[in-house]
Amino acid sequence: MTKVKNKKKSEISNYVENNRYNLIIGFSFAVFLVFFTTFKFTGDDDIFWHLETGRYIVNTHHVPSTDIFGYMTQGQTWMPFEWGWDVLTYGVYSAFGYAGLSVLRTIILLLIFFIYYITFRKFKIPDTLIFLFYFVFVFAIMDRLTPRPHLMSYLFMVLLIYLLLSFRYFDRDKIKRLYFIPLIFLIWANMHMGIIAGGFVYGIFVISEILTAYFPKKFSSAGIKPLDKKQLLIITGIGIVSAGFMLVNPNGLETYFYAYSHTKMKMLATVNEWMAPFSEKYNDSFVSYIYKIFLFAGVIILYRAFKFKDVFAAIIYIFFAIYSVRAMRFTIDYMIIVSPFILISLNYIFKQTFSQNAYDTIFRKPYLKVILTAGFLLLIIPVNNNSLYLSFLKYYRVSGIGINNDFIPEQLFNFMKENKVPDTGTHVFNHFATGGYFIWTFPGKQNFIDSRNLNDDIFFKYYDILNKQPGFEKKLSEYGIDYAVYLAPDLVREPREMQTSVISYFCTSSDWKLIFWDDKSFLWVKNEPKFQDLINKFEYKYITPYNYAYNQTMIDKGIREDKEKVNSEVNRKLNETKDGIVINSVLRAFGNRLK
Repeated sequence: MTKVKNKKKSEISNYVENNRYNLIIGFSFAVFLVFFTTFKFTGDDDIFWHLETGRYIVNTHHVPSTDIFGYMTQGQTWMPFEWGWDVLTYGVYSAFGYAGLSVLRTIILLLIFFIYYITFRKFKIPDTLIFLFYFVFVFAIMDRLTPRPHLMSYLFMVLLIYLLLSFRYFDRDKIKRLYFIPLIFLIWANMHMGIIAGGFVYGIFVISEILTAYFPKKFSSAGIKPLDKKQLLIITGIGIVSAGFMLVNPNGLETYFYAYSHTKMKMLATVNEWMAPFSEKYNDSFVSYIYKIFLFAGVIILYRAFKFKDVFAAIIYIFFAIYSVRAMRFTIDYMIIVSPFILISLNYIFKQTFSQNAYDTIFRKPYLKVILTAGFLLLIIPVNNNSLYLSFLKYYRVSGIGINNDFIPEQLFNFMKENKVPDTGTHVFNHFATGGYFIWTFPGKQNFIDSRNLNDDIFFKYYDILNKQPGFEKKLSEYGIDYAVYLAPDLVREPREMQTSVISYFCTSSDWKLIFWDDKSFLWVKNEPKFQDLINKFEYKYITPYNYAYNQTMIDKGIREDKEKVNSEVNRKLNETKDGIVINSVLRAFGNRLK
């Protein structure tokens, strides 16, 4: 008896020690997640028009129902259904700047992982398996970590799933906890249209409970007892109230028709995230490979669902698997929603496969915990110095806070602000990826287009000009465009874009003058009297990226006939960007002749 008692004491002591390891691995993952979610805003123009929308609402106390930001689309229907997020993030920015937005993003993601951690622990999944899963999962969602309103959808979805799983599998007598769900839907309805997916999750939950109650032999088990009629009425009532709260937004039901109409736009066929993950047009990425693993891993959800007669898990997987193959945009939703069911099923299979001793050795003893802890802490180094993104994943991401100037034309817009270009000009032609940053940088000024995707008409007008379709010069005149900005982040790597796009026209037409350029952006003004002072002071006539790549005879001519002007352009550009790739390439090619 003494030996048995001592053995039990040893096992209890062992368990306490493992809990300490659990705290350490949890802390190491949290630290890793802080670094992993702290990166500069890179090529995501949506952030800025969300901020500008928030500023407009706060300043006017009005949520617009027609477009106010585009001169081509002014007055057309626009319902900023994510207005709650816009106001929240503008408030955070006003108080703490871009650093505040970065911290907000990190807090939301820490909450998401923490809520799921609590969920997994309810199912007695060992921490080792949880954090092994997190290691994969955090990379699975890395495409959608920008501070945009979908993050609130992820948080509310995870909270909803936690409440439903807790009630369905553990706390059947604590139905009052579900009373929080309508409140979640009320806030969610004013944050992001991911609430529609949340509505489907709750609807599947209610259907599953009805099936379990009316067909107990087929759909109930020892762990899933049928609800009585009163409980069924309560969860149905919660669903009805939640549906009603979904309509508590500035435009009611119209919001959802408007959001649906956006998914039918033809221009979405040109957007990568709206392409189907199995489409021939879509180029697979690191993230899409993980999604496909998650998609086919759903088989184990069906296996466990069959064993436990769990109709809820089965329907959730089938419904959202079908939902996800429509577009890459929905694949992250799918992975977030089915993740608990995958991990629960995986844990069940491991328990069935391994002996108890082997299972405990792998997942409960400290060996693998120590390795995972070291792995998370070591990963901080390549995340922080960007080698993980740039060298290993070949992913455009830079750690830090604020704007990534390699992908957002901050220098160009600062030049425009200092020289009051938007005040002198009337109508800008802007690159699609700068429309939000334009209205954020120049409050009260209107853009040509931005990533709100208001309608197909504006996109294809933009597309015709961008790609020099027949008659585009006439359209520039008809639309009253008198200055133009263009963002080309891949200019140095892919200079051909200058030849195939409207850049070549602006750079060669005598009607337009280039007054600013760097390794990624251009600013042209129309050759009109109102811009003459700017042209006289800032025109780049000879030293331009286009001339260097495709018209070096122009540089030759300048050196022969107007050397003082050429040297002036070179010196100005060196003063602005002494490390610029293009200007230094020009110096290597023509430096000897400029002395």
